[in-house]
Amino acid sequence: MELVVPRCRSLTDLFSQAASSDLEVLADLITDNGKGRVALDSGVKAIILKRREKGDLKSIPDVLEAEIRAFGGNSWANLGRPEGVDYKEVVIDVAKKLDGKPFANDDIFALENIVITKAIDKYAPDGVKAMAAGGVALSDLLGHIVQGLVAASGVVTGVVASAGVTGVAEVIGTRVATVLFPPLALAGVGLAAFQAAGPAFRITIPAVLQVAKIRRTRFDADFSAYTEGLRACL
Repeated sequence: MELVVPRCRSLTDLFSQAASSDLEVLADLITDNGKGRVALDSGVKAIILKRREKGDLKSIPDVLEAEIRAFGGNSWANLGRPEGVDYKEVVIDVAKKLDGKPFANDDIFALENIVITKAIDKYAPDGVKAMAAGGVALSDLLGHIVQGLVAASGVVTGVVASAGVTGVAEVIGTRVATVLFPPLALAGVGLAAFQAAGPAFRITIPAVLQVAKIRRTRFDADFSAYTEGLRACL
């Protein structure tokens, strides 16, 4: 049952109201920072890049949703369904891939919580986990992790074969050396786990985490507006 403040909004609803900076992360992930991916139609890529340049990604929420679902359809769990799958199925697949144990009656918000918890365990270095324990905002924590995974999704496949884990860490670290959560921290078990996730999951894992970040930002804003409305009635 949905709460007074909705927590399971559709992706198109979320994306149509999301901050440009949050949507740009998804655009970069989907298009591999503009270079394109084998599974991405060139026409769709052009649309996403054009809207990104204009700072107007929120005008194509359906396109961003469709691409996330399409990558989910290319995961091992849904191989043979290139048309895409329901977003809830994408989240369930990601949760299971991260060794989570979703229940049949879990809603999307609860499923994303499983993904968040498991992703922090697998990919966040001790320093970032300490930040979480110290009260750092969940949004900031997710942002650090997602930035590392987005960078890794574009380079990990080609570099691992020739340079090994150390080479991947060096390349990723160079690309995003200025972020607070350097992907260099993925050089341990986290990077190995991410590299082994498979091409589709290297997209859907950070995509689900970014959507979770966007959803919680929206939920907090909705809850704040709701409580302000209640106070105004007193």
